[in-house]
Amino acid sequence: MAINKALLRHGIFTEFSVNNALTRFAKYGAAPGAPPPTNAQRIERFIKALKDMEISTVWMQLFTRSGDVELRDNHDYRALRTSLIAALNQAQINWAGWGYCAGANWVRDAGLIEKFRDDLHMTAFVIDAEPEEGKDDWTEADFDAFTGKVNQLFGADNLALSTWPILEFQDTVANPVIKYMKAAAPRVSLFAPQAYWMDYPGDPHYNDFSFKKYPRSDPTAFVHLVIDAWKNYGFNRPLVVTGQVYWQLEKLRKDGGTPSQDSMAAKVYQFGKKFTDWSKIAGFNWYHAGLDANSNLSGSMSDDMVMHIADGHFGAKAYQNA
Repeated sequence: MAINKALLRHGIFTEFSVNNALTRFAKYGAAPGAPPPTNAQRIERFIKALKDMEISTVWMQLFTRSGDVELRDNHDYRALRTSLIAALNQAQINWAGWGYCAGANWVRDAGLIEKFRDDLHMTAFVIDAEPEEGKDDWTEADFDAFTGKVNQLFGADNLALSTWPILEFQDTVANPVIKYMKAAAPRVSLFAPQAYWMDYPGDPHYNDFSFKKYPRSDPTAFVHLVIDAWKNYGFNRPLVVTGQVYWQLEKLRKDGGTPSQDSMAAKVYQFGKKFTDWSKIAGFNWYHAGLDANSNLSGSMSDDMVMHIADGHFGAKAYQNA
């Protein structure tokens, strides 16, 4: 197996329109008082930030439950996406598309993926599938048909699957998510568990995992827990683990709220200093590249996080050969 380079090593997700990431980094490296940047300058500064952070792969969101992310706004963002792709190619930064693939929309989503493959000359894709009872319901037949169709479009070497970090927390009779992922395994090159560390590990994890082995509220411990859980499930596909650089204080913790921006930045620093098991994973990436207007209440990829990622030299880690 020769896995597509766009799926491996150190990377980052963009969320929704590429305009979000480009706006987040629009002033990156600019002189104080510099005039508002052109689109070309925004793209140039984003790429400069990627290189400073040693990021070699960008996973670009193409659609959500609502459809193409660049059609949700009344702007010419599709042209911006095309320009960004051209600039990434020129900078020799690999990219893959990704989309949130819902059980209710799987036929439409398969069609969108094929259209994007052809329109954008896309060589690799990341399925984001998060089956959840009562929220994103799949049937075994539909999940089998969907992953089979996307595999036909790309082949396993060019396809990854992003999903829950601890599968057993979602696994029920009505939502056999472990069975779904095992059925998908031969069709993808790797899995990308979303190890959003919040303030995990926490109480729910200690029903099945050891407190002594996985200390509380430690991002390094949580990533170790995720890696070990996937091994315990019997998967042998490589893992590219996704870490967290977003914060959401306007939501309750039970609804997806997070610790503060400063706390999340400290966790990025802590992880970069403490984690050493790089040979157990085929890559590490970050969710996500930023919003068009970060604030103390919500956002992603703060200046401190950018600094900690750059100082951590994640691009030079001795990742697993895959």
